[in-house]
Amino acid sequence: MISMRKQLFALLLCVGTFTILLTAFFVNITIDREFKVYIKDNIEKTSEIIVRQLQEIYEQEGSWENTIEEEFLITTQSGKFSLSILDTDKTLIWGKTKEQLAEEVEGLQSPSYLARFLPDKEKVYTFQDIPIHAKSYGLVGYARIGYFPSSILSTSDIVFQSCINRSIIWSGLIALLCFASIGAYITGVFTKPIYAIARTSVDLAEGKYRTRYTKKSEIKEIENLRHSMNYLAQKLDEQDSLRRKLISDLSHEIRTPLHILQSNLEAMIDGIYPIDEDQMQVLYQEVVRFGSMLNNLDKLKNVEDCTTDLHRQELYMNSCIKEVYNVFKIVARERQIHFKIDLKETDRVTIFADYNALKQILMNLFSNAFKFTESGSIVVTTHIEGKMVCMSIEDTGIGVTTEDMPYIFERMYRGDKSREKYEGSGIGLTMVKKLVTLHEGKVEVESEENKGTRFTIKLPLMHYTKSKTLKSLSLKA
Repeated sequence: MISMRKQLFALLLCVGTFTILLTAFFVNITIDREFKVYIKDNIEKTSEIIVRQLQEIYEQEGSWENTIEEEFLITTQSGKFSLSILDTDKTLIWGKTKEQLAEEVEGLQSPSYLARFLPDKEKVYTFQDIPIHAKSYGLVGYARIGYFPSSILSTSDIVFQSCINRSIIWSGLIALLCFASIGAYITGVFTKPIYAIARTSVDLAEGKYRTRYTKKSEIKEIENLRHSMNYLAQKLDEQDSLRRKLISDLSHEIRTPLHILQSNLEAMIDGIYPIDEDQMQVLYQEVVRFGSMLNNLDKLKNVEDCTTDLHRQELYMNSCIKEVYNVFKIVARERQIHFKIDLKETDRVTIFADYNALKQILMNLFSNAFKFTESGSIVVTTHIEGKMVCMSIEDTGIGVTTEDMPYIFERMYRGDKSREKYEGSGIGLTMVKKLVTLHEGKVEVESEENKGTRFTIKLPLMHYTKSKTLKSLSLKA
């Protein structure tokens, strides 16, 4: 298996090489095309000069009988053209042949030049017959101009073309080196944090929950991955702490009734306590307490595993609240707590919910409010928020500390300060959140230590109805 870094580097290098070769190919094609145009222009200009001078000679001499001066041939041909003069019937009068031109080209250039530019003279050699018109005589003959196209280039032209080719090669090598450097940098930018995050995940798998990857990245996706990994590590660390606390709490909860049972039984065996109905009643109460705690754990397991069957039906929200409110009115009167409900905004509003589950939610929230409120007030209000029915339970109790706030819905969690003073198994709010979630609802909590807490339950609104009773609800409002 090839690493991501090697694959990225190879991909960038291949793309760079392909781009360079493609660029060099098109540059060479363009240069070759431009040089061909350049050669063609030179040939046309030279041909015009030669024909014009031949016309002037014929105007002056009136025939081709006189020998054309060598100086004329040197200035017009420069050893790169073969010039032949033909009469009107295209019979050769005077001129240089293809073979003579090839010999002159070989004399002017090195053999390597010919090997490069003139690999096959028979195929490369070109000529054209251009008519010569004298003003006083009309058509007087033809000028046959032959040449090897590549030999038309001057030494400076060849040097320029060679320099261009060398420049392309060096530019390609430099560009390839740049691609390799950029590829190495980019792969490092991507893969180094990924490898580091992978090592962090391995540490987390090994139980090192305090491991974090702190090096920031300028790449958004990698930075999001880093935050996600650190968030996972934080949650695992918190869950590990909660697990340890849960074990401690369970040990404490189980140890207390077992210690009482053990002490009383030892006292009875030693004859310190009499084996009578009162002592048996004490032992029975501790067994019931122990069994109740185990039952709560079973309930929590069922709720968390979603094994609780919900029998949903159309229910009046207010009717359910009033029923639980009537249960706690006596408690409020005995403890002299101001207990009030305001359900005007949700009169005749129905929800689609399980009656027993909804009652359990309300019982747990009301019970918590009374448990942690020694004096003051507890107010229950309802309202409509979009497509949700909201119920708020606000008390003036001890509140929840900032440190405990993120964990109040965790199973078996209770703040250390209140564990000994207030009874409970620490699973009530866990069950509330799970049941509300099963109803596609939300639970929100606001609290301030020593000032009070407000829980808000949001459940999907079914509809308003004008009927005073529902067949599916056998409750008295």
